[in-house]
Amino acid sequence: MMEILSSKTWIEWLLIIAKFAFAFIPVLFILLLIPMERRGAGFIQDRQGPNRSYFWLPYFGKIRLFGWVQNVCDGLKLFVKEIYAPSGVNKVLFALAPAIPFMIVLLSPCVIPYFATLNFTFGDSFVSVPGAMVDSDVGILLLFGLSSLSAFGAVLAGWASKSKFSFLGALRTTAMSISYEVCLGLSLMGILLLAGTFNIEGIINWQEAHVWGFVAQPVAFFCFLIAMIAETGRAPFDVAEGDPELVAGFHTEYGAMQFGMFYMGEYGHIAINSILVSCLFFGGYSIPFMTTGDVQANLGYVLAALCGIGAFLALGFLHMLYRYTRWYKTSAASNKETIFREYALYKICGWIAVPVLITLAVLSVLFIHPEYTLINGMKVFGLGTALGTAFVQFLVLMVKTVFFCWVWIWVRWTLPRFRYDHVMHLGWKVILNIALLNLVVTAIIAKLVLGGN
Repeated sequence: MMEILSSKTWIEWLLIIAKFAFAFIPVLFILLLIPMERRGAGFIQDRQGPNRSYFWLPYFGKIRLFGWVQNVCDGLKLFVKEIYAPSGVNKVLFALAPAIPFMIVLLSPCVIPYFATLNFTFGDSFVSVPGAMVDSDVGILLLFGLSSLSAFGAVLAGWASKSKFSFLGALRTTAMSISYEVCLGLSLMGILLLAGTFNIEGIINWQEAHVWGFVAQPVAFFCFLIAMIAETGRAPFDVAEGDPELVAGFHTEYGAMQFGMFYMGEYGHIAINSILVSCLFFGGYSIPFMTTGDVQANLGYVLAALCGIGAFLALGFLHMLYRYTRWYKTSAASNKETIFREYALYKICGWIAVPVLITLAVLSVLFIHPEYTLINGMKVFGLGTALGTAFVQFLVLMVKTVFFCWVWIWVRWTLPRFRYDHVMHLGWKVILNIALLNLVVTAIIAKLVLGGN
């Protein structure tokens, strides 16, 4: 053990420990997804959404943050409400069930690489730190094994509640999990066959060197996406909750923070699945037409482009504010003055952000010119360049993840709920056969055209 400890530098151990913060990224996505879904549903249904809760600031008055304060209030309400259990339930399993999906949300991201392996020089040492918390050669299998355990939370909740509605919801959850996990595995096998590895970082590296998985396996991508939406139990596949038939499904008897944990578990799994789809089919942390080495060698220009995009988004936000201001001036709204004072705060923040970002872009171009050292023919940069590259790649992955989170929301508020027999038919007779045929065709092409490599 002492040899192992002494073979690593303190900076390497520090980075390894710091990576465990990534376990909380899906939890942070919950704070983003709830307001995103509410505002997205309001946008799709042509309505405002929740926007009346606020906090008060001197001069600027009521600050609603476009409805985000409402979500904080709802979370606090769930947190302070009384936790109860109906008579006759199995109290141990009833209390344990909501914790299982949320626990899986914390464990599942352990094999996801949020950036490429950090290779850098530190003093006289060469340091290499993987981008995932657990760098496993069977990472995708470990991730699927952990995520499949979340179904136990719904099953235990339905059984322990001693309610027929909850029990029927648990049965449907079991059937959905069995049906669509088979589809998930088969649709994924095509890209695994091409990449030749179960390691997620290896799959991303293959896409970086060749082409994104969406281009190489378009059929597999759509099968995987549909199966993922079904696995999370989101509409139109939310037959386990089935409001018209089952009241609320497996969590009918739950309230307060126990219901909140089911709720957060669902959104956490949306975040994890969105990250996974981005990694397997859209290059993960890789930037189009640039390898990790290109990002490191041109880090100053990449950071400048990143700051430029941020300044552009800030200008877009300001444009939206001024457009809303003009519209409110001509409207008959009774709270125009309150809105104008609130918008004044946002405009100040926006006009501060634009010059700051532009200044950072100019400084990046002028002063960030990384130098490298050749180690066994490989260009190795310093710690600052490695961390800067990891930061850029992390942001790229998060942008792709947010896009797919929006896809989840878009699908939910666009399509009506499927009937239970239709869901089973789609899984066993449609997606399963398409995924199996795609795997056979991919195997033939890989053997004949690519020579089996």
